[in-house]
Parts: sequence; C-alpha cells; structure tokens
Amino acid sequence: MKKNTFIAILVLAVLVLAANLFTGWFTLSKNDRIVEDSKHKSDSIALYTWMNRIDSTLHGKFEEKEGDLIQNHVTKNYNTYVQDTLAPALNIATEKIDELTRAKFILEGQLKASKEQREKDRIYYENKYMQIVSNTADSTVNYKYNAVVDVVKYNERKWLLGPDKTYIDISSPDRNMKINGVEHFKKRIDIKPKKIGFGIQAGYYYVPGVNQFYPGLGLGISYNLIRL
Repeated sequence: MKKNTFIAILVLAVLVLAANLFTGWFTLSKNDRIVEDSKHKSDSIALYTWMNRIDSTLHGKFEEKEGDLIQNHVTKNYNTYVQDTLAPALNIATEKIDELTRAKFILEGQLKASKEQREKDRIYYENKYMQIVSNTADSTVNYKYNAVVDVVKYNERKWLLGPDKTYIDISSPDRNMKINGVEHFKKRIDIKPKKIGFGIQAGYYYVPGVNQFYPGLGLGISYNLIRL
C-alpha cells in the first residue's frame, strides 16, 4: 500500500511539473523578475511580415512578451522619447506605463493627376486614402492622408500541449502603406489572490479502520489570511 501511495504522489508531482512547464503556474516574485529582466537586455522585436493573398496588404506579426523594465524591451531612442516627451505630455511617471506600442510604416506608391480637376495653377492627385493638390503658382503642395491601421491581438498554440502565446498583427487596408518595424513593451501585472476562494479538491484520505488510503474528490473553500 505504501508503494502505491508513493507512486501516486510521484505521478501527481510529475503532472504538476509538466503543467507548470506549459502554463507557468509558478512564477518569480516581482523583485526576482526585475533582476532576471535586467540580465537579458533586448531592444529589438522579431517582426514577421507576410502578404495577404486576398487583398495584397502587408501585415506585420510579432509575439507579445511581458517584462518589468521598459528599457529592456524598446530601443534606446524610443525609450528616451518616452521618458522626455511622451510621459511628460501625459503627465505620468514612466514607471506608471503598463504598455507601449509603436509601429513604423512606409508609404510609397504612385498617383496620377486627375484630368477632371485640373485648374490653371493647380493639379489634383487623389485616391481612396490620399489627396494631393500641387500649386504651381507658389511651388507648394497641400496633402491629406486618411490613415487606417488595424491591430489584431490573439492567442495561439503551435501544438496541442504547447504554451498559449499572444501575438499581435498590425496592418493597413491601404496597400501602399507597408509596416517595416515595431516596438512594444508590456509590463507584468501581479494579480493578488482573493481572500476567499472556491475550487475542486482532489487527493487521498486515510481510513484508520482498514488502514488504507482512498482517492477523494470534492468541493473546497479556502481563506487566505495574508494577501501579498
């Protein structure tokens, strides 16, 4: 009987460790994460670009990763901009920023002059997203661009038992607007456990009369005296 109990405990431990490998149940404390984050400084994001075969729009996709230090997840120039310009404009401390995303686009294409809208000193160029008026009298250009950007965030597993990863896809319906880079930071947020919790409890219980262990399953109530 002792042998069976030992095997059951061992199997349970293996299952818990395997679950933690895929789901990350047991995580480091905030201070430990900051120390670990400071060891791995990476200021670039691997951006996977792909062309939509349906409408020929260019998409940029990257895996979202969380951290505790902004400067370890964005470039030095962008971090300087956030500290010196963006955060002061929002009237908040840099440490209060929970998430940052900057997408870099290039707009390139060709517009033909509209014959119907030609005037003596002006030439008009126009499509669905951009309007340009060339003033030949004073050699100036008036332009207007209707920027449209789609940001899609979703979770995906590469295989059945693999970890659930978060991805962000950025694109524009304008085929002349092409994404060529992105910077992203998302702060890890600690979720405090609730004082009172309800859940399913599984395990073994001992019956002294027959000197045996039996598996058991039931509902349980827990009360957390200390909320960290």
